[in-house]
Amino acid sequence: MRPQTQKSLAISGALALVALLAAYKAAMVTAAFTSQTACVAVNDSAAATPAQRAC
Repeated sequence: MRPQTQKSLAISGALALVALLAAYKAAMVTAAFTSQTACVAVNDSAAATPAQRAC
């Protein structure tokens, strides 16, 4: 195998790995946001402070 061919294959493999990891990371971030529960305001009329958010 010529050195130029070996270099091209190594760079192509590295770029493919980076693309795969970026796609995996994007899928994990998407899953994290879609599975997150909604935050609701807690209505505590006895407290003098404004309603606190509970997640």
